[in-house]
Amino acid sequence: MKLKSFQSQKGFTLIEVMVVIVIMTIMTSLVVLNIGGIDQKKAMQARELFLLDLQKINKESLDQSRVLALETHGETDVSPFSYELYEYHDQSTLQVQDLKNRWQKYTEFKTRQLPAHVSFSVQPLDGENYSKAKNTDLVGGQTPQLIWFGNGEAKTVKIQFYLEQKPIGSEIQIDHLGKINEI
Repeated sequence: MKLKSFQSQKGFTLIEVMVVIVIMTIMTSLVVLNIGGIDQKKAMQARELFLLDLQKINKESLDQSRVLALETHGETDVSPFSYELYEYHDQSTLQVQDLKNRWQKYTEFKTRQLPAHVSFSVQPLDGENYSKAKNTDLVGGQTPQLIWFGNGEAKTVKIQFYLEQKPIGSEIQIDHLGKINEI
């Protein structure tokens, strides 16, 4: 009669350990790749929402014959980058002219905040085109950089979005007819 000795297996085989290591490596790499991608996706979504806002502002300015301007507020330690809309009130017909009340916050457009570390810059492209203009409230040095004039026209600007000071997406250009182009 033969006695069979049963040895109980203790621990894992080398193959089992290697499979677990490979699976953990794949999962870790997916997590690391997605962490940076989330910020990029949020920035691109903010850019798309901004484009929709630009179209809405353009239509509203034209439909209601309002002079509207976009004003930006930079990111600080306590608040993210934001933008809001102002409306121009012509006071040339009034006898008392109040310089502070010419541009008033447009209450029908709420202040929009961008995600953390996302911002954009607005660069005017046609400074010399307004050299003969008489209304310095709309084209002078103290005016907002992006203005829709209420007749379908706008100041020509170039807008670039940034994520952590690195450009993302293509530049947005608004021409003098208010048309929005991505270059």
